[in-house]
Amino acid sequence: MSTSALDNAPSLTLDEEREVEQQYEERADHLELAAFPSSTALTNDAEEWIHSLTGPGAKLLVGPRGCGKTHLMRFAFTRCIIDPDLPLAVYINLNRYYTLEPLLRRRPEAMSTFYVWVLANVMVGCHESIEAFSAQGLDRSIDIDALLEFNETELRDLIGAYEKSQPLSTELDEVASRLTIDRVKQLLLRSADTLGRRRIVLLLDDAALTLTPEYLSHFFDIYRALKAARIAPKASVYPGTTEYGPNFHAGHEADTIFVWKRVTDQDYLPFMLDIGAKRFPDMSLVPNDIRELLAYCAFGVPRAFMTLVRSYLKNVKRQGTAQSTFNVTIDEFLADRVREYLTLKDKKPQFSSIVDVGKQLLDKMVEGVYDANQLLLEGKTRQLYIGIDASGVNDKPYVQRMLLLLQEAGMVYAVSSVSHGDRDYVRLVPHLAAVQARRAFAKKGSFSARFAVDMLSRPDEKHPVRRSMSTLLDSTTLEALCLDLPNCLNCQTKRVEGAKYCFNCGEKL
Repeated sequence: MSTSALDNAPSLTLDEEREVEQQYEERADHLELAAFPSSTALTNDAEEWIHSLTGPGAKLLVGPRGCGKTHLMRFAFTRCIIDPDLPLAVYINLNRYYTLEPLLRRRPEAMSTFYVWVLANVMVGCHESIEAFSAQGLDRSIDIDALLEFNETELRDLIGAYEKSQPLSTELDEVASRLTIDRVKQLLLRSADTLGRRRIVLLLDDAALTLTPEYLSHFFDIYRALKAARIAPKASVYPGTTEYGPNFHAGHEADTIFVWKRVTDQDYLPFMLDIGAKRFPDMSLVPNDIRELLAYCAFGVPRAFMTLVRSYLKNVKRQGTAQSTFNVTIDEFLADRVREYLTLKDKKPQFSSIVDVGKQLLDKMVEGVYDANQLLLEGKTRQLYIGIDASGVNDKPYVQRMLLLLQEAGMVYAVSSVSHGDRDYVRLVPHLAAVQARRAFAKKGSFSARFAVDMLSRPDEKHPVRRSMSTLLDSTTLEALCLDLPNCLNCQTKRVEGAKYCFNCGEKL
């Protein structure tokens, strides 16, 4: 179509403009509910994950940022609305938890405030759910404020006052005093009975609370207390920095559901391409081989795939060749991923040294996969796995934490361990964008997206690239792994790990 034809095209209506915005939206929490059925790629894995969200029992949805946790929760919510045999779903997004962080320093009642804030959000979510469910059933006669005994506006005002650190009015203080675990559970059950649903699922999104670990263990106390025969809480968390606290045992209190699409799955490429086609209308402007290679470089993260496609279409206007466009796109994307990984040092300062060493470990893993694939260029298999001798990982808490932090940032994918002889190996797949940037799937001096995709589509080698932690990192680096704890505020003496009092001045740490 010519530029003049485009200029003379009729203007979009407001509804059409909104539909276009939704098609290009990358974040699931910004999508309208009506967009989810048409924008969701349903593989067998995805169906199992959604079944876990709508079924009974407490669940923890685990995966790195951008892997689709919010999308799955909101899709499960829409499915529950449509299907009367499914439970009443209540979706609650806790992503504004960080606004309560100043209360930890200013108010002794910060924890009780956090409890009320969470319960108020649950009740607001319940208001919204009843509206959506009753609208689907065309029964708009329900007096929701009377049913729930809480006015939605007052609940929102209470939440806003807490988030802005404002004093409560007499009316809001009275609302806060009525928000208790037992009362909320009773009102949830009353809501389900009114709507004719047998069970309730609480979809607690962004529940990792990584910036305020002080609140995190208390959140899981609430999570556990809300659980009941007819009430099943489901929370989305990260694999690396989610600290459940001493009273919550993840394996016992809830089932863990890992929801990161594995790049080694046979249906990986169709899954990612389907998502792209549904969520990104300009996908067809990207050549097929480039599109498929970008899907592999997205490493199982749908949001990353859309970012790569958007970046490629932007760069193609400025670069001369398909190769230079692709290379710039991958380099920019990889730099962003590494930068995001390194922000873990700001979010969790005690892990700063571990994060830095993790970057060194990632580079070594990428190099190992590169070397292996250069030997397979003329072969019929691919090598994506690094196997690390488990003796250098098991019972090594800092090494384990390092691998978990790499997982949280989506830089490595952990799969089941394997045995070889008398040794066990922890298997990991390093980020394929980093492996591709190293030109692992290219013959020296050439670039062919088709060759790289064909190589990535081959079956796996029988064994991973076997390494020990001591061959990936030198002994000095491994021995120096530790937590970066702040000095004693009183005398500035270096803090001893595990100590509650300064050994120099006796001040409480």
